[in-house]
Amino acid sequence: MTTNSTPLELQPLILPAVPSWFPLAWGWWASFASVVMALLLLTAFFLWRKKRLKAKRAALKLFVKPITPHTPSSAIELLRQAALCYYPREAIASLHGEQWYQFLDLQLGETRFSDKMPLWQAALYQNKHGEHDSELVNDCLVWVEKALPPKRGMRG
Repeated sequence: MTTNSTPLELQPLILPAVPSWFPLAWGWWASFASVVMALLLLTAFFLWRKKRLKAKRAALKLFVKPITPHTPSSAIELLRQAALCYYPREAIASLHGEQWYQFLDLQLGETRFSDKMPLWQAALYQNKHGEHDSELVNDCLVWVEKALPPKRGMRG
């Protein structure tokens, strides 16, 4: 047995390049694009909703302000201002009396105003506080909470 101590003439090993994440397959790009699009749509929706509910939040904030108690005349004025933010000015500005109360009932879906029209007419034009004032103010608060913003088909 002879031992050969001379090394063999071999070429050095050439390793392949490390696999890279880039370029990504088209499926990853599509997933990334859909996530970005979903985030943009969600952001746009929440900004639109915030803008749409701005007048309602302002009216509710004024209703629950504990500084001064609301009178029926101030409550109905606040309600009219809130309605003007959501409905066409021509439709709201021309309404008065029974037409106004019917409009409020129609938008609310229940009769809270037409049934109490004599109470409203008495409360709006007197200086002293009546026994039904808090009930009338509460009706205005309920209208702002439930009828605003208008549902589809109720805006015109």
